[in-house]
Amino acid sequence: MRRYIKYIGFLVVISLVVLWLAGVFSHRERTFEVEKKAKTVEGLKIGKVERAQEVQVGYVGNIVADHVAEISTRVAGKITSVRVKEGQAVKKGQILLTLDASDILAQASAVSEQVKQAEEAYKSAISNYEAVKKTYERYLSLLKENAITQQEFDQIKAQYDAAKAQVEQAKAGIRAAQFQRKAVVSNLDYTTIRAPFDGYVAHKKVDMGDLAGPGTVLLVIERPPYKLEVNLPEKYVGRIRVGDVYPVYIDALNKTVQGRVSEVSPSVDPITRTFRVKLSLESGDLKSGMYAKMLISEKLSVILVPESAIFRRFDFTGVWVVKPDNTLELRFVKLGEKRGNMVEVLSGLSGDERIVVDGIEKACDGCKVGG
Repeated sequence: MRRYIKYIGFLVVISLVVLWLAGVFSHRERTFEVEKKAKTVEGLKIGKVERAQEVQVGYVGNIVADHVAEISTRVAGKITSVRVKEGQAVKKGQILLTLDASDILAQASAVSEQVKQAEEAYKSAISNYEAVKKTYERYLSLLKENAITQQEFDQIKAQYDAAKAQVEQAKAGIRAAQFQRKAVVSNLDYTTIRAPFDGYVAHKKVDMGDLAGPGTVLLVIERPPYKLEVNLPEKYVGRIRVGDVYPVYIDALNKTVQGRVSEVSPSVDPITRTFRVKLSLESGDLKSGMYAKMLISEKLSVILVPESAIFRRFDFTGVWVVKPDNTLELRFVKLGEKRGNMVEVLSGLSGDERIVVDGIEKACDGCKVGG
């Protein structure tokens, strides 16, 4: 019995010690929840999401020069000089480059000798013809007087006809040699390449010492004005007319210029279901090959935000939305086409939100908008 009482007392002591260590017998202060204070951000520009009922749809095309010349040569030769650089302005008739003409000069000398030989052969044929002609005329008189036989006359006549044919053959030889000399000499013109019109060097594809072959493009010369070539969907057939004016956005220059329709293809490509349109552009800083868009107004209901409002981080794109309590929320959005300095939002916004349009680098999630 005593042992049982001791055991009970030991348990009571242990329990009291545990409770004391747990702080049950000490004074405890009442705890309160600490209210978290939102950070206030200053210097943010707030704007409203725009909902447009009409937008300009861009159709991509390339800018090309109205006059383009691919300069080549019809003779083979080593390039001995290149006198222009890419981007350099040139005048009509200006020497662009030269080729080694030594082979052509040698051919011209050889052909000139052939012309001389042909002329000497002609002189010899004429002399022989004149001699045979006199004999022929004398035999013709004798034949009329029956002083010679017909057979004797026929022999002389055959010699006369042969001499006459030799003269014609010699004439043909001279003409052939002269034509050959003309062809060879004309090739000399292709060893000095000149500008066909006023313009500028768009591409220089060779350097001094390169070997030029017949038909190989050596230089490309262009001359303004410039045009935009674009393929439009067949839904615009009949809507686009020559003389119409449309805005054209040039990406490289980040500006919009006016383009006037100068050509409209009368047929639609059966594979792409598009037709080609050309617009004349008026701008002094255009270059061939630039990427541009023809902008056509269409009735579309789209949500637009300024490009400055887009927050990008790796593959994430979003905008900072100002909630009704004036705090910020970073919301993911899916973007569509860029329209000027605005970007189309396909999803993520309803169209009536307030957003941060400038100073997005200062924004933070849950922060309060100051000012």
